[in-house]
Amino acid sequence: MGMRRWIGASALAFSLALGGCADDEPAQTFPPADYSYLSQLHLNVATINIQDEAVPSPGTLSAKAPTPPDQALKQMASQRLVASGQTGQADFIIKQAYISATGENAISGAMDVQLNVADAGNLHTGYIHARISRKLDTGSRSATSRASLYELTNQMMQDMNVELEFQIRKKLMSWMTDAIGNPLVDGGVKQQSLGTPGTVASPAVVPSVTTPPTTTSVPQAAPVSTQPSVPDAIFPTGSGDDGTSVVPAPKQKSPPMGTLQLPSSSQTSGSNG
Repeated sequence: MGMRRWIGASALAFSLALGGCADDEPAQTFPPADYSYLSQLHLNVATINIQDEAVPSPGTLSAKAPTPPDQALKQMASQRLVASGQTGQADFIIKQAYISATGENAISGAMDVQLNVADAGNLHTGYIHARISRKLDTGSRSATSRASLYELTNQMMQDMNVELEFQIRKKLMSWMTDAIGNPLVDGGVKQQSLGTPGTVASPAVVPSVTTPPTTTSVPQAAPVSTQPSVPDAIFPTGSGDDGTSVVPAPKQKSPPMGTLQLPSSSQTSGSNG
């Protein structure tokens, strides 16, 4: 009887141990959130405050993630937003940041932030709002594993970095500066011509040169008389240069055969006398 109880207790302990091992994940190391490789956004304010106003929702998986979404947003704001002005302040407010399960093999999340800027007298103000959401289908992998939560957080942060910079450049361009505090113009530093300080480049004046008109006389070519290779039917010998026609002398021709006549006697006697 005692042996049976011992065997039963051993089997129960073994099954519980197997169940516990099934829920355990292999030890993994995840790199911390780092956004220093991205371009910084300089604002014409003296200070930037980061506030976390996100309220955890029931059943959220955010705390289980290697880097919770709200912590990733704080890291992004501290590394990318830079105060480069002398007065005024900016407030980076986290409105929402969560990850939750949406099915057996899927998780989803959302991030919502707001950036307010104001000068020292609170006379000039501005703000932007950036919100993104993502869903991750994990397939055969556990949706609630740390690896899945880490992957979804990275995807959401990629979207948020793009959206936040887009909204700032679109709506708060007048508040942006370069690294030394110079205001930006049209998204970049205004180009200026290089020259001596304090001088203004003037357009070069090119003197006008008047050239007198030149007349070139070309001698007229003398008319050339062209003699046709075939005699003309009207002027066989051609026309003269003075415009007068030349009549050729008549040619003596023999009378046709059978028309010769002897001189008459009167003509003979006359010629003899």
